[in-house]
Amino acid sequence: MATRRPNGGGTVTKRKDGRYQAAVYVPQPDGTTKRKFAYGKDYDECDQKRRELLDRASQGIPTPTRDMTLGQWFDYWLECIVKPDLSAGSYRTYEQTVRNHLRPRLGSKVMVKLGVKELRGAMTRLAKEKTPQTARHALRVLSAALTAAMVEDIGLTRNVAKLVHVRATTNSGKSWDAVTVLRFLAEARRSTVYYPAFLLLCLLGLRRAELCGLRWENVDLDARILWVETQRQRTSAGTVDVELKSDTSKAPLPLPAQCIAPLRWTRMRTAWLREKALSAGRPWFDDPDNHVFVTRTGQPLQVSPLYATMQRVTARAGLNRMNPKGLRKSCGTLLVHLRVHPRIIKAVLRHSRIATTLDIYAEALDPDVIEAVGQLDRLLRQPARLRRLDED
Repeated sequence: MATRRPNGGGTVTKRKDGRYQAAVYVPQPDGTTKRKFAYGKDYDECDQKRRELLDRASQGIPTPTRDMTLGQWFDYWLECIVKPDLSAGSYRTYEQTVRNHLRPRLGSKVMVKLGVKELRGAMTRLAKEKTPQTARHALRVLSAALTAAMVEDIGLTRNVAKLVHVRATTNSGKSWDAVTVLRFLAEARRSTVYYPAFLLLCLLGLRRAELCGLRWENVDLDARILWVETQRQRTSAGTVDVELKSDTSKAPLPLPAQCIAPLRWTRMRTAWLREKALSAGRPWFDDPDNHVFVTRTGQPLQVSPLYATMQRVTARAGLNRMNPKGLRKSCGTLLVHLRVHPRIIKAVLRHSRIATTLDIYAEALDPDVIEAVGQLDRLLRQPARLRRLDED
């Protein structure tokens, strides 16, 4: 005698087209319960999907449905996918973009019904109201959210965000030429004890967070090698070191010869500051992670004070105010003018995408393009020379 399936166990029925359909009530990310459908070619396949849905429900894992809005999916994506898997900084960036730009414009749209035309219109309005860079960043966040949604069994078959493009220039700040960089470094050497830090920023193109997270265990002065493995990030638990997001960013870098002596001086300075503070009875923080760059009290150097110091040095040198990414971009620009191949520049700056390197490469080559066009202009102003070329 067949046993009756208990309440809440779902159902499996045969459709008119010959396929089987399972129906189970499952929890939603917003706390409600909805009926979820799954399909299979035969009864066993469909029943297996029914059991999987019930297992998720028994563990309290929400299962999105086809009528879920983008606003509901954003909540689920941020809390259940982004927060556990990505860094605190990435979560904060994604959450702000969703809250400020995506949810007000697209939050009420049913996710599986979002079309290319509708999304293009929303991004165009966002670009006009804010900036094209803001719209492009919002589109990238939406693309990441929809890519994650395609993994879930909710019927989403394409990522419409990848079919929409926003034209925007790369805003990574102005870059300096070699003479300007030398002026900056000369002033830094005179006016701040963090001259070795700025030397690394200019010569290796380190990110500020990477520089602040640099530890002595990652620096081999004898072999002249530096490994970038962590970066200082602000989290809900305070400012801590976190691992870099990609393996590309963790590649070892050669230490230029002129960095060795300043780094040795930095290590001696930290030991001197510690001894002086302890002998005078002043507070001193014994850094368990042994960061390379610390404050007068032994605390690891933070990103904001480093940037403030950079601006003071820039002002004293009589230079224009520098974008936070300016020194890193200047490193890439100088490598371009040395005719270094883009893939080598990508390895030095540890970009995850070659397109990022090519943006810097294209911008840095502007003077060369201007000169080439000028030469062509001068050529076309000489009809007699053109006739000689035609005769040859």
